[in-house]
Amino acid sequence: MPARLIYAPYRADVGDTLRVLLVVSDLYGVAAAADSVAAVVTLPDATVAAGTVAVESLGLYMITYDVTAAGTHTVAVTVASAVFGDDVVTWTVQASAAAPTARVTLEDVVAYLGDDNSYSQAEVQGALEAEQAAQARRCAIPVDYPADLGEAIKRRVARNLAARSVPVASWTSFEGGGTASRVTKYDAEVVRLESPYLRLISG
Repeated sequence: MPARLIYAPYRADVGDTLRVLLVVSDLYGVAAAADSVAAVVTLPDATVAAGTVAVESLGLYMITYDVTAAGTHTVAVTVASAVFGDDVVTWTVQASAAAPTARVTLEDVVAYLGDDNSYSQAEVQGALEAEQAAQARRCAIPVDYPADLGEAIKRRVARNLAARSVPVASWTSFEGGGTASRVTKYDAEVVRLESPYLRLISG
């Protein structure tokens, strides 16, 4: 029975509850229920703990466990089925003792925007908090916050503020022809700076 991870974080902080999604399918790739799914976590001190397994839908399982120690955690999920056979999926998670902190301040962003920016401090602070949250969802942020992620945050904020004055989409036409414009979803420079830290999905 093929089992495949569709979401599996590879880093965490002590105190986090790690959530992993695993899909099980039959020999034809169709989602199928297993007879049993069990998760065992080998902790940094070589002791083991059981993860909690919950059925989300047919063939889709959510595995959770609380991270209580810093270091490498090895997770093994055993999927058993009398019809399709057994499968074991493993991966590792690196846990940090301290939560990462963003080190880009409001003053840093205001300096990046330059003296001629017309945004209030409240607007800049709101955009900064939003983009820090967005970056944390997209990237695995080291405890020692690196300069390239800091540069990406400042560019994110600048783009966030600039996009507020641009229509989400506009359309013009002339003699049957037409042109459309809209705010782009991604910034190539932000993608370049953040790419080494993107959260990985194992499968």
